Amino acid sequence: MTYRKTWFDYVLWAVYAGVCVILLAYVGNRIYVSYVGAPLATLGTFLPFPLLLCIYVGIRLSSQAMRKKYHMSAHTAAITESLVVSVSFVFGLIIRLREGLLMAPIYESAPSFEPGEYYEMAVVRAGAESPALAHGLSDLFVRSLRGVFSFLGNSMMAAMLFQILLQLLILLFAYLTVRKAAGRFAACTVLLLLAFSNVFIRKIYVIDPACMLLAVLTVGLWLVLSFVKESLGGKGGLGSLPGAAFLGIVLGLLCYLEMGLLLLFLFFAGLFTGKMSGGGRKRLVGSLFLTLAGSAVGFLCAIGIDVSFSGISFEQGFMTWMAPYLSVGMEARMSGAIGAAYPFFAVLFLLAAFLGFEFIRGSREQDFTLWFLPCILVSPAFFLDFSVVGFGGAALFFWTVMAALGLKNAVFGGQAEALREKIEEINAAAVPIPAANPVAAASAEKKPRFLENPLPLPKKHVKREMDYDYEVAETDMHYQVEVAEGDDFDL
Repeated sequence: MTYRKTWFDYVLWAVYAGVCVILLAYVGNRIYVSYVGAPLATLGTFLPFPLLLCIYVGIRLSSQAMRKKYHMSAHTAAITESLVVSVSFVFGLIIRLREGLLMAPIYESAPSFEPGEYYEMAVVRAGAESPALAHGLSDLFVRSLRGVFSFLGNSMMAAMLFQILLQLLILLFAYLTVRKAAGRFAACTVLLLLAFSNVFIRKIYVIDPACMLLAVLTVGLWLVLSFVKESLGGKGGLGSLPGAAFLGIVLGLLCYLEMGLLLLFLFFAGLFTGKMSGGGRKRLVGSLFLTLAGSAVGFLCAIGIDVSFSGISFEQGFMTWMAPYLSVGMEARMSGAIGAAYPFFAVLFLLAAFLGFEFIRGSREQDFTLWFLPCILVSPAFFLDFSVVGFGGAALFFWTVMAALGLKNAVFGGQAEALREKIEEINAAAVPIPAANPVAAASAEKKPRFLENPLPLPKKHVKREMDYDYEVAETDMHYQVEVAEGDDFDL
């Protein structure tokens, strides 16, 4: 999907560029301190920026040169995509299972091993009942993990298998979401980065709702972008009025689970900046209003169901739902989303910074402007996290998408210019070779030459005058014959 630039996009681009500068300076400094030494650590702060320029220009020029010489057919692109998806899911699953089998015995045998509060709350104990948690997503995670323990037993390996299942769900919907929004190249890039990055794989060791939050986020984002795309195309399904109402109810339930999922509503801006191929803007306004109304209904119904089981008033239920967010809002905790994986995040931020150049170089319609604001809002989670369960995974996902979009636009950007250059080259090569005799060439330019007609030409028409051999006297030239009255011409 493509979106047209607005004045607000220029403001977001300036903020996004500033965030990229901060993140690149941070990882540059950390890499220099970790691999070189603390003295002159300030030098590492500036190293990523000349590297960024060199890599961006190199990718741009090399991709343009390759596009002029080679062309990938649609069949080859589809086969490559299938191969990337298969490798990502199969080997991604194998790597995660191997990590789980290696690390679960180590964790369980370690005397200082503390699986965490969520693990302890999910452990199945005879005659013990765990109370419901105020935070909806945390309560859903504990209940789901307890269900896994009831089948597989209380063990770290069972908890890791549950986390692996959530990560496979994340990979699936991350791929589907980005493919719908930005095409197969960006989707495959996101899939590869998430499937094989140690930063994401090692989240299976941490037994908390962070992976479930990211799974719910990707599912909701896929629904929202499907609604936006089908609405812009004038199609049915989610783009219809019943589909809009259904989406609204689902979003209301998701916001009940985690208030931070209000982030999904930012993507509705695509209804007004996206490129339309059917219908009208008035219909989109009606669909958006119905979705927002459905969200309010879904959220209030979730609160109502909760208070009906708890036996409290609706006001008390709402304040109970708000309590976790009010307590977290008063104190932020340091986030370890980046950890020590500085090289990986340096690559991620370098690729994402390509969009700073592509925004200026590109045309009035681009495929990444809708992602600016959500990406900016989740970026503080790399350092300070104000959420209940942690938005570090969401920040990793959004910056992975921006990195994929940056690489895609650097590689495939400017295809229209390349096509025009190719046409000009073909036209230049088709110029006729000049004649050997300059005099004949000059006369040929002055007088056009035609092919000789092989068919016989018609004879020239000669005008002839007709006359009679017998002359009639003027007195006999009578043509009016008088007819007697009553004559019926009966002989």
